[in-house]
Amino acid sequence: KTIDAPFSTTTNELNRLSAAEGALVFHGVKHSHSYLSQSCSIDMMKKCFPDSSIAKNITCDKTKTREIACNVLAPLFTNTIIRDLKNVSYFSISYDASTKGNAKMLPIVAQYFSTFGINHGIIEFIQQQHETADKLFFNIKYVLESNELKLEQLSSIGSDNTNVSIGQHHSVFVLFNQLVPGLIQGNCYCHICHNSVKHGNDHILFDIESAVLKIYAHFSRSSVRLEELSNYFDFIEQEQEVILQHIRLRWLSLLQSIERLIVVYPVIKSYFLNIAHRQCPKLLLEFFTSNKGECSLYFLKNVLIEVQEANLQSQRYYTTGVNLYSIITDLLRGLNNRLRDDYFGSKVMDLLEKIQHTTEVDDLKKSFRSFIQTVIQYIESYCQDRSLFYKSISIFSETDIETIEWKSIEYCTTYINTTNIDKDCLYNEFNHIRSKYVGIKDTFGGIYKQVQNFNSSNLVSTKQIDTTLDNVCDINVQNNCDTDNEEQDVKFHKEHKNHFIRCDQLWAYLLYDENVPNLRKLIEFAFSIPASNAFCEPIFSHMKFYGTIIETT
Repeated sequence: KTIDAPFSTTTNELNRLSAAEGALVFHGVKHSHSYLSQSCSIDMMKKCFPDSSIAKNITCDKTKTREIACNVLAPLFTNTIIRDLKNVSYFSISYDASTKGNAKMLPIVAQYFSTFGINHGIIEFIQQQHETADKLFFNIKYVLESNELKLEQLSSIGSDNTNVSIGQHHSVFVLFNQLVPGLIQGNCYCHICHNSVKHGNDHILFDIESAVLKIYAHFSRSSVRLEELSNYFDFIEQEQEVILQHIRLRWLSLLQSIERLIVVYPVIKSYFLNIAHRQCPKLLLEFFTSNKGECSLYFLKNVLIEVQEANLQSQRYYTTGVNLYSIITDLLRGLNNRLRDDYFGSKVMDLLEKIQHTTEVDDLKKSFRSFIQTVIQYIESYCQDRSLFYKSISIFSETDIETIEWKSIEYCTTYINTTNIDKDCLYNEFNHIRSKYVGIKDTFGGIYKQVQNFNSSNLVSTKQIDTTLDNVCDINVQNNCDTDNEEQDVKFHKEHKNHFIRCDQLWAYLLYDENVPNLRKLIEFAFSIPASNAFCEPIFSHMKFYGTIIETT
């Protein structure tokens, strides 16, 4: 006789029912479904699967769904993150703020090197009235201490580059650096890339951003104009494409708007040049009739691709400070090559050759050079002081461990508290891991296959025959790579012919079950340094329907 006999349900059935409800709620939260939507889905499942005892007995209305999300799953996932953080030597904290009413909403996110590679997790989601350095410092410090996390474990503070966060005199970073000497300032290089081209745009002779916004606004406000435009597409037998709106807060989104505009450029140009003269906005008339408009359009399309590629690389889930040096160096090298070769794209060069006035050509080339120089100078202003540090930890981005030299490892130790490192032991541990890599890299189908199987075992090892709510949650926690960010990463890997090995997963595989505490500390430090604030920013859209805001004042 079971404790739930009065309900005519066995303990095993109750566990399976609870597991199903928990899994469904987790799935809904992960994909940002509202509680009302999840409740509706449950009602549909009952009708679709009338023979299923689990589907028949599931009761997940709006209130219960919220309780499961906030009081069952959220504490479990948070405790898992906290437990992991207590078992590592270093982690970093990142945060971002969003205004809701007269209050600031603030997620506190940790980045650390786990048993199976890079991991991120939300420690807390707080609300405060004022976004001052003192308030932010106090609240973040309170969150760490309330979860029994040591400040000595803190390797870096990451943010979105505001003065409140990283100012030189009185900022969150300065206040934490007083408590934790040697703290690394974590800048968001996605914001840096965005802002660099925003500053560079001041040197372009024609304001392409305003032209793109003007074209979008012209058609978005009138269905009659859209109908007239569709006639132009029909006439030349081209499929109509929607003009994309540029988002001012994300300047590099201009690239997508430009690429779409170029696809339909002949049609759009014909449309505006054929409408009544007074009905065509003056800015667009100049854009479609001047040389500088078309040249600037194709120049930005050609150059922004390089900056956007660096931006997208910085946004990847697994990109950390160890990858940053190569990303930024490659970007700056490519931009400097353009300056050296005076090359602005084949289409631009063709357009420049057709311009009869040499003065106009010289002015356009000068503006293009100024744009590139401004982008380079802006990025270098953030990189120069930290280039040696990022170069030193970039050795851990190398997937051919055999090529890493001891002197590089030794130099990397200068950036952490040397009292925590036994250099003699570190030397022996490094040589042991390097020898291990040399011995296994060509066995068992190669190192790529071994790392792949190692990551697969992370998922399989948690699955049990007797499924309970705890088991389902454990599987979901450890399978947290099933996010939108990592789905994009998987797509990226599939597009490359050669096998791609993530450096963090390679090191996790080599260190697994190895007694190398000194080398592990160094690797945990390096991989805890953030490359951007990209993980924090999407949190607000996911928190639209979920989460309990805890006010800390």
